[in-house]
Amino acid sequence: MSSSNQHEALTQELITQFRYVSANSVMFSQVVADKVGLHSTDNECLDFLILNGPSTAGQLAQYTGLTTGAITAMVDRLIKAGYVRREHSEQDRRKVLVIPDEEKIYKEISPYSMPMGEALVSLCAEFSDDELAVIARFITKANSLATGVIAQTRDAK
Repeated sequence: MSSSNQHEALTQELITQFRYVSANSVMFSQVVADKVGLHSTDNECLDFLILNGPSTAGQLAQYTGLTTGAITAMVDRLIKAGYVRREHSEQDRRKVLVIPDEEKIYKEISPYSMPMGEALVSLCAEFSDDELAVIARFITKANSLATGVIAQTRDAK
């Protein structure tokens, strides 16, 4: 197989495997959300808050691709469930931040989500540091591209 044919075949295999990762991520998120009585989107919003820290509704809308109205409804549900609270920013009192209750999230949700993290840690043990660096670079760039494509798709008429 020529180098360009091999590159094309590997590219197609990566695209196929990313489709599986995407589908599996959606299904896993739904299973975890079901276990704790959340919507899958609410569960993912909590993950964005853990990853990015306290955020405004506008920032959550950017992370998730949801409208600010949908974000307001989601935050209301998460407040009712006790996973987040609203708080005025100390730097700018006009801004309202959504603050995750990380202790509650880790106590109630992590028992369901941690097996996936543990499986990934185990998988990483099979790769060298150099291989992990390449994989991490690839996934980081793929996530950045995905964010842009999500925004383009959302804004398309």
